[in-house]
Amino acid sequence: MTRLAIFLFLFVGLSLGGVVLLSSWHIPAPTVAINKVIPDAELSK
Repeated sequence: MTRLAIFLFLFVGLSLGGVVLLSSWHIPAPTVAINKVIPDAELSK
């Protein structure tokens, strides 16, 4: 196998593994509400 084929095989394998991990990982929703007042001066930038 060439180096390119090995690299592509590893890249595809790691990408698929990452997709499976992210799709099956149950990330909890935030439980603390954040209320922050943003001044109008910052929004006009």
